[in-house]
Amino acid sequence: MTLVLNDDDVAALLGMPECIDAIEEAYKDLGRGTAVNAPRRDTFLASPHAQGYYSFKTFEGGLERLGVVAQRINSDLITYPLIDGVPRRVKVPVATGGRYVGLVFLYSIETLELLAIMTDGHLQRMRVAGTTGAGAKHLARPDARTLALFGSGWQAEAAAWALAAVRPLSTIRVYSPTPQNRTAFAQRLTERLGIEVVPVSRPEEAVRDADIVATATNSQRTVVPGAWVRPGMHLTSITSVEFDEDAWRRSDVIIASATPDNYMNYRTQNATLHGTLSDRDMRTNVEDSRFDAFKDKIHMLSDLLLGRAPGRTSAEQITMMDKTWGLGIEFAAPGKLVYDRAKAAGVGRQIPTEWFTQSSHP
Repeated sequence: MTLVLNDDDVAALLGMPECIDAIEEAYKDLGRGTAVNAPRRDTFLASPHAQGYYSFKTFEGGLERLGVVAQRINSDLITYPLIDGVPRRVKVPVATGGRYVGLVFLYSIETLELLAIMTDGHLQRMRVAGTTGAGAKHLARPDARTLALFGSGWQAEAAAWALAAVRPLSTIRVYSPTPQNRTAFAQRLTERLGIEVVPVSRPEEAVRDADIVATATNSQRTVVPGAWVRPGMHLTSITSVEFDEDAWRRSDVIIASATPDNYMNYRTQNATLHGTLSDRDMRTNVEDSRFDAFKDKIHMLSDLLLGRAPGRTSAEQITMMDKTWGLGIEFAAPGKLVYDRAKAAGVGRQIPTEWFTQSSHP
């Protein structure tokens, strides 16, 4: 039987500490050559909705150790509204009932069969935050206690979960442009983590005297300039544009989740719609220039975890984790964990696997 799991099922079965552990092991597999990751592919089309464009995204990864391949697919309407004068990347839920469309398919490399179909919302934010959490676990100072967090959305919340799981945080200062959003977010996060979460009205207030600075925004412009960065900080971002070039220059060690080949692949997949550059164009240009300028101090997360790349060697160093692009193995490892737990607990809906196989030669 093939399991069908929704976001509530995934959330009940997957905690942050075990997600971080699963992702760490997956990256080690990648470094050892026993995992495979196919670069992300995006297809853009003009949309019947005037405010944005259609995006179809897919990428996958497989792990020999776990015997699975996962494929993540998104069917999205992408828009770029101006919020406080800054363009933001916003997905619009236009599926029936005002819903999004994102799925993860988990396959067995032994029987070839489709093991599970999962909605990707919760798994998405867990795998992104889990990867940045793995980076902070090996790069942030062991005594890091104060977090500056930029963003007040679903991904920022998961980022805080991950960083609190790997460091003894006592204070989180949150900045986002909308006062009511950051205030409500701070209250919700305080209740969730049992840590003092303070909303601040100016971004530089969040960074002052912080041990970790984390960005989890949908901004298409710099969020934290290098002038605010101080010795001993650990910087962690979801996109390369969130820290400016000066912050990259000042960082002593930079760890990236994807390989240079992944980044090179994205250069061939840019799209221009009605004369307007997509976010992929702008972000890829930034990534290209950063990787070219700072290639001597950029290392892959898999190499850090296997002891083949330097981590933090002193309390004064500035370290950076650049998450940027997703890898399919980040869905395969926690996805397999969720599947195994669901099977053991009897969670999810079962449908006949035969619906997804055939007797005719494909």
